[in-house]
Amino acid sequence: MSKDLENKAFEELFDLHYGNLVGFVYGYVRDEEVAKDIVHDAFLTFWTNRKHLDLSYSAKSYLFTLAQNYALNYLRHLRVVEVNEREVTALLESASEELAEYDERFARVEEKLALLPEKQREVFLKCVVEEKKYQEVADELDVSINTIKKHMTRALKFLRGELQDETVLLFVLKKK
Repeated sequence: MSKDLENKAFEELFDLHYGNLVGFVYGYVRDEEVAKDIVHDAFLTFWTNRKHLDLSYSAKSYLFTLAQNYALNYLRHLRVVEVNEREVTALLESASEELAEYDERFARVEEKLALLPEKQREVFLKCVVEEKKYQEVADELDVSINTIKKHMTRALKFLRGELQDETVLLFVLKKK
């Protein structure tokens, strides 16, 4: 068969079944543009594989079967996307709630740190946040290491008493 005859045969097949196929697929997907895309894909698949088809079936049967399968695959895909969107939305909401809770807890920690006497707070921040060794802080502040230990002991005792459930956040301060 020559290319011109093949093209003419395709055009005739397309003209004969396109409208009915779009209406058929629209019944599944309820979106005209999607239905047209699916029908185009069905025609393309049919025409690409025409030499391998069992000729005991009509072209119309092949086209409608292809279009139906493509429409059902499209609907399955939509369901998967919808489920994934719901899961992502739930994760984002959960993360947002956790972040808000973390922010509240962190604010309470900062509030309690502000209540420490100035020297205790300074020593605590240098040791915990800046991750300096007691000896480094003692040298920096020109005090004994025992003074640093005393400030840290008092600061930790106060903070543990004030922040029972937020003590974990004290170690998060190191990351800031």
